Amino acid sequence: MNFTTKPSYYQVGGSLTNNAPNYVKRQADDDLYNGLKAGEFCYVLNSRQMGKSSLQVRTIQRLRNEGIACAAIDISEIGNRGVTPEQWYAGLLRILENNFNLSDIVNVRTWWRDRNFLTPVQRLSEFIETVLLPNISSNIVIFIDEIDSILALDFPADDFLALIRSCYNKRANNSEFDRLTWALLGVASPTDLCREQNASSNTPFNIGKAIELTGFDETEAQPLAAGLAELTDSPNEVLREVLYWTGGQPFLTQKLCKLLLENAELIPNLPTPVPPSQGEAKDKINTSKKWVEKVVRLKIVENWETQDVPEHLSTIRDRLFKENQRIVRRLGLYQQILEQTEMIPDGSAEQMELRLSGLIIKRGERLTISNPIYQAVFNKELIEEKLEKLSPYSEAIKLWLNSSCEDDSQLLRGEDLQSALVWAAGKSLRNEDFQFLTASQKVILSDQNQLLHSATLETKKAVCDAEKAWSEADSAKQKAKQWIGIGSAVLAASLVTAIGFSTLAYQRFKLAQASIEIEQNGSDALLLAVSQKTENREALSEALLRAIASGKKLKTLVENTHKLEQYPATRPLLALQIILDKISESQQVKASLSPQRKIMWQAHKGAVTSVTFSPNRQILATAGIDDTVRVWNFSGKKIAEWKALQRSVNMVNFSPNGNFLATAGRDSTVKIWNLSGKNISTLKGIQGSVTSISFSPEGKLLAAAGIDSYAAIWDLSKLPQLVSSSLKLPGHNGLVRSVNFSPNGDFITTLDGKSTVRLWNLSGKLKKTLPIQAIGLSFTPAQHQYRFATVTLNGKVGLWNLSEKELVKEFQTLHFDAKSISFSPDGERLATVGIDKTVRLWNLAGRQVAQFEFEENVVSVSWSRDGKQIAVAGSNGTVWLRQVEVLEELLKQSCNFFTTQPKYFTRVSTICK
Repeated sequence: MNFTTKPSYYQVGGSLTNNAPNYVKRQADDDLYNGLKAGEFCYVLNSRQMGKSSLQVRTIQRLRNEGIACAAIDISEIGNRGVTPEQWYAGLLRILENNFNLSDIVNVRTWWRDRNFLTPVQRLSEFIETVLLPNISSNIVIFIDEIDSILALDFPADDFLALIRSCYNKRANNSEFDRLTWALLGVASPTDLCREQNASSNTPFNIGKAIELTGFDETEAQPLAAGLAELTDSPNEVLREVLYWTGGQPFLTQKLCKLLLENAELIPNLPTPVPPSQGEAKDKINTSKKWVEKVVRLKIVENWETQDVPEHLSTIRDRLFKENQRIVRRLGLYQQILEQTEMIPDGSAEQMELRLSGLIIKRGERLTISNPIYQAVFNKELIEEKLEKLSPYSEAIKLWLNSSCEDDSQLLRGEDLQSALVWAAGKSLRNEDFQFLTASQKVILSDQNQLLHSATLETKKAVCDAEKAWSEADSAKQKAKQWIGIGSAVLAASLVTAIGFSTLAYQRFKLAQASIEIEQNGSDALLLAVSQKTENREALSEALLRAIASGKKLKTLVENTHKLEQYPATRPLLALQIILDKISESQQVKASLSPQRKIMWQAHKGAVTSVTFSPNRQILATAGIDDTVRVWNFSGKKIAEWKALQRSVNMVNFSPNGNFLATAGRDSTVKIWNLSGKNISTLKGIQGSVTSISFSPEGKLLAAAGIDSYAAIWDLSKLPQLVSSSLKLPGHNGLVRSVNFSPNGDFITTLDGKSTVRLWNLSGKLKKTLPIQAIGLSFTPAQHQYRFATVTLNGKVGLWNLSEKELVKEFQTLHFDAKSISFSPDGERLATVGIDKTVRLWNLAGRQVAQFEFEENVVSVSWSRDGKQIAVAGSNGTVWLRQVEVLEELLKQSCNFFTTQPKYFTRVSTICK
């Protein structure tokens, strides 16, 4: 047997040449070629070393053979870190000039400088329209390789993607653009590449064609068998084993074939090349299997870090273990796939990261490990070891999970829990982590009960002391006759003090005892409900009866208490609301729950960016990424609508008198409108997208903030006349998330991209920087309360004194990734929003009083002026109008529900009377 072959037959890494004999043609070759030839925008986004560059080389050659002009741009060559937009776009233009030989037609340097009044992307667009298309008469395809390099730029490259989209939009009015198309190749998802999540109308990916680049199958890979023919007389059997180990991954397949040729000494006794009988064929396959397996084990898997040349497994390792907010959930998902073999794809960011690493692939309708080599290198033990090093509670959660989640001694408490919540803030965790941390937080309630129990013991002691005082007083009466009048007076005073103390202590004891019972009964009802499916009507009815019973007791306890903050228990409120919501999900019972507790309608195409109630009318306004503003009544009927012409509307706000609307635009403008959609004024002074707007309480000033590190203030006192220039508030860290006037309009707060809260006077002077990293801020509209609230990324709410600007109280919410906070009009409730499609309401003591779940991510929340409704804006265009009920209303609706349930009549008549 001759064990020599051409060393260049297999190529490991890099692009294959046009005539390479070991190139493997796949379905993607024809899909990409036919799509581009037809003028479609195509993109090949896949993991590294899947053959994208070789596919590009072959496709360019095929297109050029058809007379189509092509340019290949490796975008990573332009650079990223430290490169300015000017340099980056100029670099693109220079490469286009070189690829299409345009240097004799235009002096690029002079042409670029002469148009410095245009933005860089506008100059590139003009170059394409006025230079490239007029001077290249054939069809044109521009290939952009390593498109993921734009993620490392110091500026967003969304405008470049929008330029590609615009080339397709221009086809409607300029037929010359029919000749131009683009192809993007790289290691990223479309979501990753579009930094501005609300820019769906400008992305090219929703009009393009995704080219699926898969591994080699046995039929496609036949050209590789030729290289093995000089080594064995059964190359197809050997190739079949190679593909088993590599899963058809192009880089690994080429590498393993090359290793087989280079390690011929590891070949077992191969059969002689004679026509085999059936038994001999079986031996041959077994021999091939052992041979390939041995090479894989010795030359790839064992000590892989030293043998990973060129780098392949190291690249996957770096992507798998990349430290970011999603690492825990990413590793957890991979761990599940290792254990379960397959998983249903859901498009989550963590799944996309695993797919782009190459570790997992979509096979049919399931995600599974790409190949046995990856499974052997990135095994279960390695992942468990990494997860243990990441979380500060790894040992505790392991023991808790091993106990089937029953060993409460492993749950976190005190500082350990707080440290874990801080660590978890902003991270995408495994389901097990969420369960563990949630269970740990429930211990807080138990600890509160312990404190109440301690208070009860102290109160009982006080009662005993009081009884002793009574006894001593009775004894003192016998001696009183021997004392003069002044001595009797002293004794009487002591007796009154003892009696007063004993009465107060006894009242505290009874209140604490009743509160514990009510809170526990409410929790029992809630736990019974949340463990049931909507279809289990009987269990939900039983839970509702329990909630009514505890709610009635709470109502009696708080009969003379008007402030929600002073409620000694709130669990019945939460239980009643959640159970009624679950019952409402059943179509059969909606009629019995009157009035309607929640209505919804499709308000916009794409995300609703903002929703706000009128301060004096029964209407609300919405805005969206579709660049429209719409006004609605409370039934969801549209009253007015208009195009804002701001590219996208990021926020809408009513003026304090309700006569005007202000909109914040992506085009750097703030516009003032009347309620019919007539533009009253356009304000300019913010560079880049405007993120937030706020009217002063009397409506004479308007503040705005954007992505350019500035906030600005305009004087509106002379509207509808033109507004004077703005006063700027500088010095922020990049993006300014929000700007808000204080309730009496004497100062302004700004919240920037680094979560820093700053307080400014109306002259633009910085007065104070708060010692907190916040993600949201809200002032109470109730003037008598004189406070404001902040919420951090990990869900900790802070209440601040408005006059002293000092923190007076903090409490932890259930949000692991909070987004915003807002006060109710009466200042009694706080609404918090997280990434879990849930809005939670809290009283000012930090007790949860309501929880509203929605089908879309919540973008914006607004309170009605009476505080009885909230409007919720969804990420897919839906608006919900949701009732916010007090205890008495919840009890009434709950009892009304049972009027249509005869089997519960006896019990209900007793509870609800």
